Amino acid sequence: MKRVNEWICNHIETIIVWFLLLGPIFDCATALSLHLLHIQFTGIIVIKILFLGLLLYDLFFISKCRYKKPIIVVTCAIITYMVIFVVQTILLKGLDVFFYECQSMVRSFFFPLTLLALYNLHLEKRLQVHSKYLCAILLFYLGLILLPLLTHTGFDSYAYSKTGTIGWFYSTNEIGGILSILFPFLFYYFLKQKKWILFVGMVILMVVYFAIGTKVPILSVLITIVIFGISYLIQMIQSHKWKQLSYLGILLVVGLTSLILMVPKTSFYKNIKIHLEFLEIHSVSDLFTIQKIDHFVFSERVRFFSQSFDNYKKAPWSQKLFGIGYIENYGTDDVNVKLIEMDYYDIMLRHGIIGGVIYFIPFLWILILIVKRIKYDFKLDYIVSILLILLLALFSGHIITAPSVSILAAYILVGYLEGGNLNENRICNGQL
Repeated sequence: MKRVNEWICNHIETIIVWFLLLGPIFDCATALSLHLLHIQFTGIIVIKILFLGLLLYDLFFISKCRYKKPIIVVTCAIITYMVIFVVQTILLKGLDVFFYECQSMVRSFFFPLTLLALYNLHLEKRLQVHSKYLCAILLFYLGLILLPLLTHTGFDSYAYSKTGTIGWFYSTNEIGGILSILFPFLFYYFLKQKKWILFVGMVILMVVYFAIGTKVPILSVLITIVIFGISYLIQMIQSHKWKQLSYLGILLVVGLTSLILMVPKTSFYKNIKIHLEFLEIHSVSDLFTIQKIDHFVFSERVRFFSQSFDNYKKAPWSQKLFGIGYIENYGTDDVNVKLIEMDYYDIMLRHGIIGGVIYFIPFLWILILIVKRIKYDFKLDYIVSILLILLLALFSGHIITAPSVSILAAYILVGYLEGGNLNENRICNGQL
C-alpha cells in the first residue's frame, strides 16, 4: 500500500491534468449515451466519482501538509452534511427518489470538495496550474463543436423553437459555461501572438460561439474584450505608446465591423429574433415589464426562483435547515423538479441554511485569499475568468453545480494562488 500511496503522491498532478484534458471526451461520450442510447447513468459518472474519491483519499491518507487541518475539518463538515441530507431524503421522500436526489447532491458538492482537495495540493506544492492546459481544453471543446458544425452531424442546442448546434455535446448550458470561463485564457494567449493569428483565431472562435445560439458565451466574450481593452488602453496611455494605441484602434474598428456584418447570419441573432417575436416585443419600451425581462434576459429564472422559494417557505424546519432537495412537493400533485438555474439560490434552497453555509465556506475562503493576492500578483486572464465564474453562477447557473464546469472553476481559482516554479519544492513524504 505504501508504494501505491507514493505513486499517487508523485502522479496526482498528472492524473488531474489528464482528467481535465479528457473532459471534452467525457462530455462527448455522455451526450452520445443520452442522445443515441437513451442511457441516463453512464460510466462517465462513475469515473468522475472515482476521481473525486481519489482526491479525497489523497487529502485524508497521503497528504503530509501541516496546514491541512482546517481543510480536513471543512471537508468532514461537508461529508457529514451530505449524510444528513441523504437520511432526511429517505425519511421524508422514501427510497423511490433516493438515487435522483443523491446524484444531484453529489453533482452540486463536487465543487467545494474538489476545491478543498486542489487547494491542499497547492499548499503541499504538488499541483502547478498551467493556463496552457486551459487553452488546450477550450480548443478541444471548440474542435468538437466546429467539426460537427462543418459536417452537419452535431446535436441541436435547443429541443424546439430556437436554432443552434452544440456539436457532439448534450448540455447547452454547461458547454456555454465552459466556453465562457475558459475564453479569457485563450484570448490572452492570442494577444501575445502576432496580430494575424489573433484575427484568424478570433474569427474561428466567433463562428463557433455564435453558432451555439445561446447568449451566455457571447456576453462573456464581450465582457472579456471590454475588460482587456480598458486594461491595455490604460497601460498604453500611461507608457505613451501612441503607435500601438493606433493599431489597437484599427483592430477594434475592423473587429466591430466584421462582427456587425457576421451577427445577422448567426444562430444567436436568429434566436434573439425568435424570442422577441414570441414575446410580441416590437420596440424597446415593450420589453420593460418584469415578466418580459425575466423571460427574455433570465429565461424565466426569476419565476422559477419564486416558485421554489414559496415551496421552501412552506417546508418544515428540518428542510429549511437541511434543504428541500431536488424534488419539490414530492408525493403531491404539484411536484416540481425544475432547477432555478441560478447556482447560489439553488444551493441555498436545495440544501437549506446549514447546507448552504457549509457549501460556501471553501468558496469564500479561496476568494478571500485571491483578493489578498491581487495586490501584488495581478493576473488579468485569471481575474476575468473568476469574475465570469461569479457572475454566471448567479445569472445563468450550471457553473459550480455541474462537475464538468465546476472542476475547471476550482482549478482556475486555485491557479490564481500560485507563484513561481512549485515543482522545485515538491513534497510527498515529508511535511511542508
